[in-house]
Amino acid sequence: MHLFFQSLVRHFSWWAASLWPGRHEGAPLGGRRLLFLLLFYPAFLAFQCLHWLGFGCDELFFPSYRKVSVEAPVFILGVPRSGTTFLHRTLAEDRKRFTSFSTWEAMLAPSISERKLVGLLKAIDRTIGAPVYKLIQSRLRSASADFERIHQVGLSAAEEDYLSLLPAGGCFILLLAFPFSPQLRQLGRLDEMPKAQRQRLLDFYKRALQRHLYDHPGKRLLSKNAAFATWAGALHAIFPDAKFLLCIREPGSALSSQLSSLAPARAFFGSDPDGSHTADSFTELYGHFYARLEDFLANTSPGQAALIEQSDLKAAPAATITAALEQLGIEKSRDIDHTLAALTPGQASAHRHGLDTFSLDPGEIQDRMSAPYEAMLRSPNRIRNPK
Repeated sequence: MHLFFQSLVRHFSWWAASLWPGRHEGAPLGGRRLLFLLLFYPAFLAFQCLHWLGFGCDELFFPSYRKVSVEAPVFILGVPRSGTTFLHRTLAEDRKRFTSFSTWEAMLAPSISERKLVGLLKAIDRTIGAPVYKLIQSRLRSASADFERIHQVGLSAAEEDYLSLLPAGGCFILLLAFPFSPQLRQLGRLDEMPKAQRQRLLDFYKRALQRHLYDHPGKRLLSKNAAFATWAGALHAIFPDAKFLLCIREPGSALSSQLSSLAPARAFFGSDPDGSHTADSFTELYGHFYARLEDFLANTSPGQAALIEQSDLKAAPAATITAALEQLGIEKSRDIDHTLAALTPGQASAHRHGLDTFSLDPGEIQDRMSAPYEAMLRSPNRIRNPK
């Protein structure tokens, strides 16, 4: 209940602060920004309140979800734009063994009660030819047209479960909407968050995973969150039998790709028109990501954490994923064997980006990120150029 009221206060404070003209350089109050704040965001907040109502119904009608054990979950973490989505959706093809949050589950129905209701509505919709589902998919494709080139979007696609933290105001993507918020920036530095606040957020996340597994009994959780680079240690403490697949990429390339991929989101939120505030913020965050990932690897055995460099994943995807699963002691299924057999070395991406686009200083990136990146490349946890 504390987190519910805290999230309401924070959501409202972010909204109110955004309406003060000229107060935030990273979120100037222009026409697009006003459209987001006055039309979309109130509807978004109302939707989050419905989720909290769903959580309350879960406690009344499905209290046994709290007894669900999250056994040996597999967490795919790393730095954003390093192959985490490709790895996640490849492994998610093993639907008999793994379960991941889909986009609709994470964003539209994080509670068990909502999923039961949505399931009933979907069944009714299917009997009449699924017009509602087709309409939603069409609107989703239209709204995400620019982003689709970079990250495939779909209601049923395996997605990052950090979206289930939206009702708690704990989803990192909100930083793009409210770049002035110290609380949202702190989500990228979980290790520095006040202990009580961190514990409440982690408890909420664990309940989200339990709800999901309650709705998908007998499955093993497969979770992917590139924004959880600093969460690895905390997740390991909560789930000591967890396995970690960590993806990294050459820092300059990873950062410029991330900044480029965020352009559609910035346009939607009406924030940071020239991207300079986002570039400065993410340069600092990426330095922290690489440092914390290096610390985690240095204290985690190769049997519990496997490190994948994106260039290896692109050059030999099947061999790299196979070697990573073997290192972690995760058995492959026939479904995964068929999926891996169909993989081919990655082609050059159509996504064009570079440090000069965002006026980034290569020397600063070198100073902040190269040392931990190079140290991780030498780690015994790394999957080394499998043939």
